[in-house]
Amino acid sequence: MVEIRIAESADAPAIGEMLGEAFGEDPAWAQFFPDESSRPERLTAHYRRHVSRHPDRVDVAVEGDQVLGALLWEPPHHGAGRLSGWAGGVAGTLRSLVSPTARRGRAHTRAVEAHRPPEPHWYFHDIAAGPRARGKGIGSALLRHRLALIDQGGPEPVFLEATTAGSRRLYERFGFHPVGTVPTGPGQESTAMIRPVGVGDE
Repeated sequence: MVEIRIAESADAPAIGEMLGEAFGEDPAWAQFFPDESSRPERLTAHYRRHVSRHPDRVDVAVEGDQVLGALLWEPPHHGAGRLSGWAGGVAGTLRSLVSPTARRGRAHTRAVEAHRPPEPHWYFHDIAAGPRARGKGIGSALLRHRLALIDQGGPEPVFLEATTAGSRRLYERFGFHPVGTVPTGPGQESTAMIRPVGVGDE
């Protein structure tokens, strides 16, 4: 039986490996790691570091001792410091990159940030099911779980970036709508999306 719970620091290696594999061909991450051969390994290190620092901001879907998927999120912040957790992790990743790649990564991050709403909001940074769990509704289950908790509390908008056409269709089923696009490569773009307050899912 699949269980969705808040991650623990001990989950970081398994979540990092799963996300590194899941996003190995993601067009947005290609802006940060253009070398396809080393991308999964570098993504794994990035996610492992982030989860170990902020396990309380990660929902993980597990079955027994197997990690099936994860959702990395940032809660609403007011005023200065709203990017503290995620921006710190991305900044650490960018510092490890050579200059042209770091510039592309920073440019992509700035372009996405420009579409974030000015009012306090949730930010779903990454949602993925591991390759062996795809097609089993894990992404939908993770979204449904976190959105239900948000709606039960003081509901606020939710922002995310859809990096593929498939993920955009999934998010639209949960009430997200596009607010802008960000180029990710020749003929490719990701979509910035917002789920307003009061919008239901599926």
